Amino acid sequence: MMGDSAVIVIEELNKHFRSGEAVTQVLRDINLQIDAGECIVLKGVSGSGKTTLLSIIAGMDRPSSGKVLVEGEPISKLPDLHISHFRARKIGMIFQHFNLFEHLTAFENVMIPLIPVGLKMDEVNQKVTSSLKLANIYHKAQSPAGRLSGGEKQRVAIARALASDPDIILCDEPTANLDRENSLKFIEILSQLHEMGKTIVVATHDPLFDELPFDSRMVPIEDGSLLDGRTENPSAKS
Repeated sequence: MMGDSAVIVIEELNKHFRSGEAVTQVLRDINLQIDAGECIVLKGVSGSGKTTLLSIIAGMDRPSSGKVLVEGEPISKLPDLHISHFRARKIGMIFQHFNLFEHLTAFENVMIPLIPVGLKMDEVNQKVTSSLKLANIYHKAQSPAGRLSGGEKQRVAIARALASDPDIILCDEPTANLDRENSLKFIEILSQLHEMGKTIVVATHDPLFDELPFDSRMVPIEDGSLLDGRTENPSAKS
């Protein structure tokens, strides 16, 4: 059952891929509840299943069996169009490879998720400007993404994820292509989002996330199974 404070509920989730006669089990009997305002760190090596789990939470992939509720919506059972609209309003995604259009400016990249929402242009401009400022990259608003550094691209990606003011932020290996300095800057922004009450799920193998300077919950994942969905981050601070 979904608790009053639960934003994401996963029950008996399994995911497998079939290639001819071969079946590869990627996720096994996943059970996890994430409350509003929580920061969850899905910690696991490459191939552990954490990216697949994140994709299913976002409705970008579907489970083979089991249930996924996001804000009470059975997201894995919704039609594709409904999922796309739900994701555009409720979920912000930050990817390992940034996924920016390099020929577009930072401003234009951040604007893209707002196009299907049907807002007036004044409101779009306001939301994009606000997001760029929050991500500390407004000074590069008119720069083509292809001319930005890795750290700057990640900040644009953060701004894009925040553009629709989503309640949920999903981060897939967000520091994998950043140096230590920019990784720490990313964590600073994550801390701000946590203070704003966002629900955050980070899939990572980066040891920097072992010692976050704010409350978080470590959820180790190995070979498609959660080792312990109730493990608290021992370094988290109140």
